Amino acid sequence: MSTSLLTKLERAADPNNTERHTWKAEDTASAVVRHIKQMLTTKHGSSITCPDYGVPDVTHLLHDMTEAVALIQRGVKTSIQLYEPRLKNVQIRHVRNTNAAGMPAMTFEISGHIVLSDGRRQPLRMGTSMDEHGNVELQEL
Repeated sequence: MSTSLLTKLERAADPNNTERHTWKAEDTASAVVRHIKQMLTTKHGSSITCPDYGVPDVTHLLHDMTEAVALIQRGVKTSIQLYEPRLKNVQIRHVRNTNAAGMPAMTFEISGHIVLSDGRRQPLRMGTSMDEHGNVELQEL
């Protein structure tokens, strides 16, 4: 769950707050996960100011799964590297061509580490599944 701005300001104003920072690593990690989910559900060309934001539409390539997998893999990695600078050493690995329910879908594992503002690194690993209709599921692993 995300911490509201008001809560963060209240923590910062509290003279008894012994935390060095008013943010938490969990807040940063959940913000990164939310942003990646938004990115994965956005098709290239949907953003006027950033036409390469999101992932390529591969619904027309599902007959050639190999080409679709390679295109999505490159697109996800490039998009994360460009638009989510908090995640470093991004790796995208194709896992299988079905989702958890056994239906046709491209399933990937996304891994990397989040660089927190104090320099610490927090590993992040998540799975994503994209079906032939463009629906995306994302879960932390």
